[in-house]
This record gives sequence, structure tokens and C-alpha cells, in this order.
Amino acid sequence: MSRLETQNTRLLVSQGVNIVSGRGCLLDANTVEVATPEGRVTFEADALMFSTGSRPRIPDFCEPDGERILTTRDAYPPKEIPRHLVVVGSGVTGVEFVSMFASLGCEVTLIVSRQHVLPDKDPEVAAVLQEDFLRRGVHLLVGARAVGVERADAGVVVHCDDGRSVQGSHVLFAIGSIPNTEDLGLNEAGVEMDGPWVRVVDHHMRTNVGHIYVAGDISGKLPLSSVASMQGRKIAEHVMGLHKVDHRHLDYDKAASAIFTDPEIADVGLVEADAFAEGRKVRVTKVPFASSAKALINDDPRGFVKIISDPATGVVLGGSIVGHSAAELIAVIAVAVTNGLRVSDIAESILVHPALSEALTEASE
Repeated sequence: MSRLETQNTRLLVSQGVNIVSGRGCLLDANTVEVATPEGRVTFEADALMFSTGSRPRIPDFCEPDGERILTTRDAYPPKEIPRHLVVVGSGVTGVEFVSMFASLGCEVTLIVSRQHVLPDKDPEVAAVLQEDFLRRGVHLLVGARAVGVERADAGVVVHCDDGRSVQGSHVLFAIGSIPNTEDLGLNEAGVEMDGPWVRVVDHHMRTNVGHIYVAGDISGKLPLSSVASMQGRKIAEHVMGLHKVDHRHLDYDKAASAIFTDPEIADVGLVEADAFAEGRKVRVTKVPFASSAKALINDDPRGFVKIISDPATGVVLGGSIVGHSAAELIAVIAVAVTNGLRVSDIAESILVHPALSEALTEASE
């Protein structure tokens, strides 16, 4: 058990929480049975919450062995440092592992099924990361989709749909995840499912069985730890009746997210490309970190801050950041998006100098 897990356990126990280690399932809509090392125990409950996490998605054409053919769970922490790692999956998780292993000195090849990495993110942001990958010697196999893998004498060979193949010492599949919903007794309890996901009925995270709630990957919403935590908070508020006093519905379109690569990437709210695709009029302002004194002090001028606002009202609609400490800096834009603040509210804030956050006020100006 890690130090963080130990501290969290102590905190829960100090608040009177009864922790039972084991595998649980529903016997009926109000009864949970838990298989523990000491035997089976049951609990009756007025309200139930399921937050069971997920497991790596595995393609049909391969069987991970934990040695050469790896899932994301096999690769962190790594059992050994690969000589040449082939990464399949150029989304968020894939690029994070590329960044990590490239930093460890590995030769890395990334198979990119689209024309650039992070196809669901701001293209300008993705371009900064892709350029940095190339600078660090990462090989990009663009426009190819993996369709097969086989063990070779000294490693693996990954075959692509366009006839190309790449050989490496290891291959890592980072192509998403599947929620852990099997064998929980949810169907038997009458909970409506949407494939492996639970169908959430309302903004309190209730299923169609009113006293059964879900949070995290199982809910089919944004698969972010921060989102799962907020969902849990909203569930607690509803169970305790606190939602009647002051309750804000979760707005997933205003959830901040980050990608922990080098450089970091973070965004929140409206994305520029989506706004233009919808024909929506927005104002886009961008300031490069190269103009920041703190970025030059850090000897890391990569990236930029981009803020998107309504040209008529000045209300902040979204933003993207790529660069050092992006995951921290996005908080300012996230607060503005959540609370309907204007760019002038950021621009007129007197922030620290020298600091990377100055780019936020400059972009707002």
C-alpha cells in the first residue's frame, strides 16, 4: 500500500467509515455481498454507489503477455526499460507513455492512425507536442493502424493496415479502457446498461434504480479522476439532502483536463477548432511562452496560452495551454469558464511577476 493510500485510509477511518477489502456484488437492489479473505459478509443499504474503475482495452488481434506485449497497466511502473518501445495509440494515454519512455532514453516509435497525434485536441496544441516528439527522436508512423502483432526472436513485430511493419523490443497498447461492470449484479438488480457502461438517469448520478448511484468510468462520462471525485461529491450531497440547499449540476463541457507529457497540455471549455466547425463567432487570443520572463528563466519557452471568448460580451468560453505547468495554469481559465467571467476579469487581476501566469493576463488583454 502506498503512502497516499495509507493516508487516505486513515482519513476515512477517522471519519467513521467502515472499510471492507474484498469483491462485492449485489444480491438484490439493497443488499451487497462481499467476498473477503475471511469469508463472505453482507450489508443492507438505503443508498449504494458503484465506482469500480476500468481496465485497459485489448485489441482482438493480440494477447498481452506482460513481458513483450504490454498494456498500460503492465508498463507502469515498468518492469524493465525497453530498448525500443512501439506504442499503439496516439490519444491522451498513448502520448503520455511516449513522453515518459522517451525521457527514460528509450527508442520509441508511435503508430499514429490519423494525420497527427491527439486528434481530439486543438490542432495547434497537438502540433507543439508532435514537433517536440520529433526533436527528441521519437519515430512517428503516421496514417497507419495496427492490425497484428507477433513475438519475434528478440522482441515483437507490429503489422499495420497499409502493409508497413515496425519491429521493436516491446509493444505497448494504449487504446482506451473498459469499465469494470461485469459480475456486479447490476442487471439482476434492474439497473439499465449501455454495453459495459451504466446508463445514468439524472444529474445526481442516479441510475433508473433511484437509490443506486454511479461515479467514475462506469458512468460513461469523462474518464477523469477529477470528474469522478466531483460526481462522488454530488452523490453525497444528494443522499444527505444537501442538494436542496445549494446544488450546481455537473457541466462536463466545463471540466478541465490535462495531459502529462513534456511539455504539459491542458484545456477547458470550448475548443477553437470546434467553434469554427460549428460556425460560431469567437475571439481567439494567443500568447507564446517565449515572451514570458519566467519561461526564459526556466529555459523552457515552448508552447503558448490560448483564450477563447465571446466577441460581444467578453465572456471566457474556453482555453488551451501547452507548456510548462499547463495543468496548474489552466485552473484560472477553468474558474472563468465555470463562473461566466469575462476576459477583462483576468486581465485586470494583478498577478505575480515573473511568473508563467502572466501569459494568462497578456492573452486576456
